[in-house]
Amino acid sequence: MTDSQYRELLKKSPQTAHRAVFDEYYSYIYTIVFNKLRSCSSLEDVDECVSDVFSEIFLKYDEGSAYSGDIKGFVSSVAVHRSIDMFRRLTSGNKGIVQLDDEMSSRLPSEENVEEDSDRKETAHAVLDAVKALGEPDSTLIIQKYYYNRSSDDIAEMVDMKPAAVRKRVSRAVKKLREMLTAIGEGR
Repeated sequence: MTDSQYRELLKKSPQTAHRAVFDEYYSYIYTIVFNKLRSCSSLEDVDECVSDVFSEIFLKYDEGSAYSGDIKGFVSSVAVHRSIDMFRRLTSGNKGIVQLDDEMSSRLPSEENVEEDSDRKETAHAVLDAVKALGEPDSTLIIQKYYYNRSSDDIAEMVDMKPAAVRKRVSRAVKKLREMLTAIGEGR
């Protein structure tokens, strides 16, 4: 909807004009507000902010206003400013710190398993180090094949080899890598 279309509709029927703006820009405004507030608010706060945005649009964008330009720019500007105001209002008191009493924090289940996460990262580093230790071109072949999921034909083109040679080298490199990782695992 252009500025002139909205102004014409506003002259005929403000309610119809407001409904047209709501229908056209609701998703757009909701996306802007949600992206600004998702880290600090509830969905009710987002809905409240979206309502505030439409309220401001309907009050400030009338047929007699001096604004003349793209209505989408006006809408997005209001949405961004209202979102920032709401963000400041929501985060001003707590400074980003959430206080939990001891009894409550002991009952909250943790979905994060630090030990398992640490083991997984350590294993990933060990595998990557072993792949690098294979040397060239084997390390490149393994990385392209298993990290980037490229086909033997694509890899062959990249490293200037025949696809059959790539498959053979990858097969040998995997066997060598398995032996290296087994030795590392036994050394722990």
